[in-house]
Amino acid sequence: MNDVLARRVSALSGIAIAAALALWWLGSSRLALDDGADASRPAADALHALWLVRAMALALLGLRVGALGGWRAGAAAGLVLVAPAWPVLVLAWSASAAPLAQVVLAELLLLAACGVLPLLGLGLHRLLRQASLAEATATLAGVALAAALWFTRGLWALPAA
Repeated sequence: MNDVLARRVSALSGIAIAAALALWWLGSSRLALDDGADASRPAADALHALWLVRAMALALLGLRVGALGGWRAGAAAGLVLVAPAWPVLVLAWSASAAPLAQVVLAELLLLAACGVLPLLGLGLHRLLRQASLAEATATLAGVALAAALWFTRGLWALPAA
C-alpha cells in the first residue's frame, strides 16, 4: 500500500467514523429529549465512542502502515484518521458534562499514538527485515492492541453523569 492510498483510506475511515457517530449521537439525543431524559448522557457516550473507535482503528492502522511505509506515512495516515472527528467531538463536548481537561488529554493521547504506533511499526520492520513478516506481525499486534482497548474500555470511560 503506497502512502497516498493509505492516507485516502485513513481519511475516508475517519470521515465515516465521525459521520456514523454523529448520526448515532443525534438520534439518541432526540430519543432522550422525547422521553424527557437528560441529553448530556448521550453526548458523553458519543465522546467515549469517538475515542474508543478512533483508538482501535489507529491501533490497527498505525502499526501496519508504519511497518510498510515508514514513520512519516504512518503518522500522516493516523492524523487524517483522527482529525475528521474533531468538529463532532467539540459539539459532543459542549453538550456533555465532561471536563475540558479530560477531552483535551484524550485527544493529545490520540495524537501521541499517531506518532508512536508508526514508529513501533517501523521498528518491527527493521527488526524482522522482511516486509511480509513485518506486515503480518504489525497487523497481529494491532489487533491485540485494539482488543486490549476494547476489553479495558470500562477503566478509562467517562464517569457517569
